Formats: sequence, C-alpha cells, structure tokens
Amino acid sequence: MTVLAGAAFAASLVALPASAAAPASPMGEQAEVGAAAWSACPAARMCIWTGLDGNGGIGIFQLGDGDLGDSSGPRGLNNATESGWNRTGQTWCFYDGTSYSSLLGTMAPGERYNWHPTKRNKVTSLRVCP
Repeated sequence: MTVLAGAAFAASLVALPASAAAPASPMGEQAEVGAAAWSACPAARMCIWTGLDGNGGIGIFQLGDGDLGDSSGPRGLNNATESGWNRTGQTWCFYDGTSYSSLLGTMAPGERYNWHPTKRNKVTSLRVCP
C-alpha cells in the first residue's frame, strides 16, 4: 500500500467559514490505483472510504452531509475516512467540523486518491463546494 504525500500538501490546514470560497488545498494526491479497489463508487457520486485505496466502509453522496456523526446518513464515517473518489462534475469541500465548518480541503471532479496523512480520519462534514 502506498501513502502519497507531496510538498504541495505540507501547508497547514485552512479554516474558513462555510460561505468562503474553497481554497486550492486538495485532500490528497492523485493516485494510480487499480480500478477494482474503487469499483463500489457509482457514477455521478462522491464516495469516501474508511480505508486507503478505496477499501473499507463506504459512504456514497449526491449532495453531502452536514454531520457524519449524527443518526441520519451512513454510519461509521465520522472522523474515520482515508480515501475518496469524486465522480461528480463539481468540486467537493471537506470539513473537520459539523455544519460545514473548519475546511480541511477540496477534491476536484474526477479525482480519486488517499487523503494526505494530516487529513485522514478528520472529515466530519462534506458537500459540493459553495
């Protein structure tokens, strides 16, 4: 298993209000990973996994979730995700706090990768970037 980290991701995390524009701070780095590891993610959805390389428990989103720790939506993802694939045509924002607070980073359309080590197991809410 390869953990990807680059100099571009060494910058500290950015905390902006939910209404602020998304920064150019990706959640990780594009990876060359076998398609079989990611096959559970349907087209036109944002998928996140509890393991690296698209493995483990999966959350599949069309609009996002303001609190992965509450009783609605998928269980077991709050502060427990390590990889993702954006199969939508929009950039997604990932947050450390509930209600889209404390922006961790973004993921552009078509990207799939393991989260940067400093951003793993921190996502509490996610949505299409405003």
